[in-house]
Amino acid sequence: MAEINIEPKKRSGWGWIVVLLILLLVGYLLYRYVFEAQGGNPETTGTPTSGMVMPLAPVFLSH
Repeated sequence: MAEINIEPKKRSGWGWIVVLLILLLVGYLLYRYVFEAQGGNPETTGTPTSGMVMPLAPVFLSH
């Protein structure tokens, strides 16, 4: 009598690729949001483009 081996079907790698792409997109959007919210465009905000700018009061006291 012949022996029948039933093996579970291997999962496709596409799921991991989709998850990785979603994580990369979320990371990129978070990076853009954080650094554009802090820096902004010097032409529109009127901030100096060179030199070191120090706040008058510590950051934790200004909120």
